[in-house]
Amino acid sequence: MRMLLAACLCLPGLLVWAAEPVAPRIGLVLGGGGARGFAHLGVLQELEKLRVPIACMAGTSAGALIGGAYASGQQLDALEKQFAAADWETLLSGKPRRQDVPYSRKQSDSRNYFDISIGFRDGKWRLPKAAINAQGIDLFIRQLTRARNEDSFDQLSIPFRAVATDLESGEAVVFDRGDLSLAMRASMAVPGMFAPVEAGDRVLVDGGLARQLPVEELLGRCADVLIVIDVGTPPVPRDQLGNFLDVLDQTTYLMVARNSRESLARLRPQDILIRPQLDGVSPADFGDNARIIEAGRQAARALAPQLAALGVGAEQYASWQQGRHPGERPRIDRINLAGDFNFVDPQVMQQKLSISSRLGLSALHQKLDDVFAEGDLDKLDYTLHRENGSHVADVYLQERHTGPNYIRAGLELRSSTQGDATFSLLGEYKRSWLNSAGGSLLGEAKLGEEPTFRAEWQQPLSASSPFFLSAGAGRREKRYNLYIDSHQPTAELIRQTNNINLDAGFSLGKLGEWRNGWYASRDSLALGTGVREQFDLSEAKSREQGLRSLLVLDQLDNPRWPRNGFAMQLEARKPLHRTDDPSPQPSASLMIDTVNTDHHDISWRLTLRGGYSDKNDAAEVFELGGFRNLSGYQPGELLGHKMAFARGMVSWRVASLPSALGSGLYVGASAELGRMWTTLPLNRSTRWLPAGSVFMGADTLLGPVFMGVGHGRKGQLTGYFNLGVEY
Repeated sequence: MRMLLAACLCLPGLLVWAAEPVAPRIGLVLGGGGARGFAHLGVLQELEKLRVPIACMAGTSAGALIGGAYASGQQLDALEKQFAAADWETLLSGKPRRQDVPYSRKQSDSRNYFDISIGFRDGKWRLPKAAINAQGIDLFIRQLTRARNEDSFDQLSIPFRAVATDLESGEAVVFDRGDLSLAMRASMAVPGMFAPVEAGDRVLVDGGLARQLPVEELLGRCADVLIVIDVGTPPVPRDQLGNFLDVLDQTTYLMVARNSRESLARLRPQDILIRPQLDGVSPADFGDNARIIEAGRQAARALAPQLAALGVGAEQYASWQQGRHPGERPRIDRINLAGDFNFVDPQVMQQKLSISSRLGLSALHQKLDDVFAEGDLDKLDYTLHRENGSHVADVYLQERHTGPNYIRAGLELRSSTQGDATFSLLGEYKRSWLNSAGGSLLGEAKLGEEPTFRAEWQQPLSASSPFFLSAGAGRREKRYNLYIDSHQPTAELIRQTNNINLDAGFSLGKLGEWRNGWYASRDSLALGTGVREQFDLSEAKSREQGLRSLLVLDQLDNPRWPRNGFAMQLEARKPLHRTDDPSPQPSASLMIDTVNTDHHDISWRLTLRGGYSDKNDAAEVFELGGFRNLSGYQPGELLGHKMAFARGMVSWRVASLPSALGSGLYVGASAELGRMWTTLPLNRSTRWLPAGSVFMGADTLLGPVFMGVGHGRKGQLTGYFNLGVEY
């Protein structure tokens, strides 16, 4: 009787247990794959629609990026918007936006130097630690996670693990606590592409080398059923191994394929494997994130019946979602600075990073970005901690590995079907932080078509002062072919210029600079080949000194192949004395350049140039002719002391290039109009001359490459091949 009574009392509980079985714990494994990892976001969106609660997560590389952000409490729609709005081209270039760089650091960028610099310090030549500096990506990740620093990643909205690889031993390193952003970045540190991450006594790189699919981190620990998302790059078939990029892709696949197979072999019958269809998607296609996210959605929808079986009721899922929160928005009360200082002045850095009021993360990141844009640092990393109720940012500063002596090289090639081919080698040396006020030395050389040597010392009044002094000297030699009533040169003109200048200037920060000062020059125009009696050039020599004013504004995103921004340069000279002219006249030149790119990747560019100089001034000789500079005429075919030129240009980026190789492939056309007064050597004036060109080109690591055809009124149909900047 007692047993029957007990059974009756227990029956309601047994019925409830039978009606509401305990749901299995779901673990989510997110694999690596570069940009292909955006598919993880699409899968997560479908899991939310099916009301599948996640008990724990583990991610590698791109999987650590998506997994860490989601586990920290970020909502999926907010993540998708942040990925869509991110400037991936800038993030993956490893450099700040050029518009945000102080003009003093970008004034020579228009010359065709290779996009890499080497350094020399302590008796050693130094190469950059990685192809891409990760400063921008570091701050982007910290923004996603609100810079969370936890005693245990089990305290996140979803318990999380990130996997990296020990560069010394090759072993997997699992992050389960500490700086969440650091864990995610370490897991994403593709060797050679990004610098390794130092954590404690370990040097860490991409987790895919040790554990591409971190099944082991969840199996038997926090999950009864695993959902594994594999977005790794598939093997390249033998018949498609046609170039070195294919071979590199295959090598990457072989490095991770074995450990992926070992992880997948651990899956049980109840586990679910999702492989989104990502044919044709490269790990570098970060800008194509919307399409990749959709591929993740489609892959999850294809397995909807299996995934739906893991879902829970609406009320239970809403309760789970309410438990997810991104944490507080920290407000920074104080910044502590640390680092190994060799050439950068720590007191100056402390002053630049001082704050007078509380900062949000965005404001802190902007301050770090501004300091990084000055060019002498490889990293400005930070962690947050609480101290007496305040948020403190511990900023660690790492000086640029190649500093403070920077060396760059480059080359220029110009050829046309109607003229001679030319070749020039370029070199630049820059020494920063000559003193605590931020003095610098710049030296440049060009060998070949136009031998040039220039040096300038620039000294701010203090590290925070916009006022500076400068002293410079240079020598330049240029050869012009002279044309008389034909497109064939009849003589060669040699122009030599030696000059010195002393200036006082005012820095306009990122925008440009304005300088005024004294100059002295020794100039000559001499006949190299041809009959001297045919040209009145015997008196074309002069010594001159005077005053000049130079205003430069530069907000172009890329001076070698601009797609957005503007630039202007206005220079005026007032000679005070010239040996061959008792009353020398002032001279002036102006250049305006503006460009804009629409959402169809079509760029519209307008360039205006003009100049005026005394006809007795041997130094100020303007020229027209050459590709997109009055196409159809030879370079320098029109020489004179008064010039006006206008050009409208449209170009379309038909394909993007990986950031390590360049920015893109283009096709375009130009319409040009120019006129020259008091031409050399016949002192004539031309009419307004229309011209134009069509071209294809690429913005590459070596510089802009052009191949095109141009023609102008009274010019010739001319084909061009150029490597280097064409103004």
